[in-house]
Amino acid sequence: MYVKKLMQAATVALCLISQNALAAQDFSALDTAELMQLKPNEMGEEDRNAFRDEMRKRTANMNSTEKEEFRNQMREQKKGQSDRQEMQRSGGMGRGQ
Repeated sequence: MYVKKLMQAATVALCLISQNALAAQDFSALDTAELMQLKPNEMGEEDRNAFRDEMRKRTANMNSTEKEEFRNQMREQKKGQSDRQEMQRSGGMGRGQ
């Protein structure tokens, strides 16, 4: 009887944990600077969609200077990502060509 209740409790706990893992992350608690540091290409599809929705909301409320700063920062992140990818394809640093 004790084992059966323990198994039921474990099953309920696992279900709750898995539901939480499947739910999209709430990005509204982060400030814009923190949000801009995140990498959507490293997120799951549901989190990436939630991230994009939050960024759309925030950019709609930005003035032109803030939007330009945001665009520049996103470009820098993309450039850094493509540089790292290129380095990985070419064998990385310190491997002697």
